[in-house]
Amino acid sequence: MNRLLLLIATITLAGCARPGDHPISSNCVWTEPDIHPLQLTRIPDRRHLRFDAVTAEDMAIRWSDIHFGLRPEWDQKCYECMQTLFQGIAKHHSVDVAIVRQYSAERDPLVDAPVILSFGLLYLFVAYIFTGRMLRRFPANDSTFWIMTLILAAGVSLVAVMVGGLASIVIENIRLNSAHLSYRMNRIPFRQHWAMLFVCGFVVFWLVALMRRRTVRRQEA
Repeated sequence: MNRLLLLIATITLAGCARPGDHPISSNCVWTEPDIHPLQLTRIPDRRHLRFDAVTAEDMAIRWSDIHFGLRPEWDQKCYECMQTLFQGIAKHHSVDVAIVRQYSAERDPLVDAPVILSFGLLYLFVAYIFTGRMLRRFPANDSTFWIMTLILAAGVSLVAVMVGGLASIVIENIRLNSAHLSYRMNRIPFRQHWAMLFVCGFVVFWLVALMRRRTVRRQEA
């Protein structure tokens, strides 16, 4: 299923312009043929600015990795390059540089929502399979069923969060067309909100077990 998600992401993004496609400027100067003021009340213009800001951040990270690698000045040089690129975007599109910086750190819900929804549906399927196997092995009125539900709810939810985090990193690499994620990995929802997702997975597993148990008891009645 993870391979299927990866394939879908690859096909979806293969024909789109991605931040990693933008060439790295040797002197950190922003270049763009489409120079015009952006009206941030319009959705297309907001998406345009977000794409430019994310691209500039990616360029600064790639530039710093090439020229400074693991050297101590990496952070400072990356920051300086990024600010220069942000200023270029702000000048090209007549917006405040602080807005550009803000947009670079914002996640795109149109990108994150399908990924989270896909993993959510996959998790429901896994929970359904596991609870069905438990019901075949332990009677619905047996306390052992609830003990196993408690153990599996924690275990399956933890594994799901870990797998989701790893798969999200791969999808993010494809989306950006860049292997230089650096600190941006911490913005991925599966990493940023892992505790909340673990709790949600735990609760969902219990709800699936409860519904399947009630269905079995009705059938036995």
